[in-house]
Amino acid sequence: MYTMMLVDDDYISREGLRDLIDWDRLGIEITGEAEDGAEALLVARDLTPDIVITDVVMPVMDGIQFVDKLKQEQPAVMIIMISAHQDIHYVKASIKLDAIDYILKPFNREELKQVVGKVVAKLDKERAEKRLKDDVSQYYSGSISSTGLPVIVESVEKIIGLCSTGQTEALTTEVQQLFLTIRRLKMESMLFLTTICSELLIKAIRSAATHIDSAIAQEVKESLHQFRTMQSPQQIEMFVIEKMTYLEMASNELRNSKSRRIIREVEDIIRRMYDQNLTIGQLAGEVFMSPGHLQTLFKKEMGQTINDYITQVRLEKAQLLLKDASIKIYEVANQVGYQDTYYFTKIFKKVVGVNPMEYRENTR
Repeated sequence: MYTMMLVDDDYISREGLRDLIDWDRLGIEITGEAEDGAEALLVARDLTPDIVITDVVMPVMDGIQFVDKLKQEQPAVMIIMISAHQDIHYVKASIKLDAIDYILKPFNREELKQVVGKVVAKLDKERAEKRLKDDVSQYYSGSISSTGLPVIVESVEKIIGLCSTGQTEALTTEVQQLFLTIRRLKMESMLFLTTICSELLIKAIRSAATHIDSAIAQEVKESLHQFRTMQSPQQIEMFVIEKMTYLEMASNELRNSKSRRIIREVEDIIRRMYDQNLTIGQLAGEVFMSPGHLQTLFKKEMGQTINDYITQVRLEKAQLLLKDASIKIYEVANQVGYQDTYYFTKIFKKVVGVNPMEYRENTR
């Protein structure tokens, strides 16, 4: 959880910031507020917040002066500047003070979430680097750690980003690249490798948690004690690739099973409602999925588009109805979801090879 402070001379603006976003969900707690820069500086000295959102134009001490003084005392604090003024002087000053962003009022929820998300990602990365430095500081000089660790942390985060995406080959390649980087930086101490690889696998387990059986996650977690018995970097590399692949395969299997269930549900809806004006948006809403994702998933699972499948089902039903000579062609069209008989005839001939009347004659 990161701490955040709000600084604005307008109470309504501060209240709006408090209520605009579910800060808990972003892992942020608002621990302090202030009405001007001078008050904010005193509060910040007591609270040492991770993040400060501050207005620029305020009485007593403006936001630029406040941030300048705060950065001298707490250089690691993340700053987001807000203002109703698009004055280039303020923008330049914000850049000079290393503010994360400069947002113009009035701003919307998504804009603020995007900026704050960028701050949280940066804080997460810094914490990961610090934790890693603390773990291996007794074995490496500050110069090696400071140049090498950010590269390694970035590689680890890239690997985690590939977890449970179905890109097993790309994931394996990135793990191999991580070990190549570690060798290049001459950081192959067994303690260091055990530390970084334990963290990597724990993050991978967390990332895959919603995509795999809990027993598999527990199994991989319990296997981490094996690091203590390993005697070479090659052993560790092989172990990590094996466990990452195992997690990925379990994730793929569960995801494919879930995907099949969703597609079966969509098929069932189409077969029940083929005579209605079905849309991909409507079907996607029924299975709580975005239209784009559902179309991709359906094509991958069924080998055809949703629209093609709807047409297939409608024409299958039409062929059955056409065997009953008492049902007129336009009635068949209406009963399978086509209001335009000409369009129905055109689609029928394109797919079946003959027009509806010819089909009826041939099946007598």
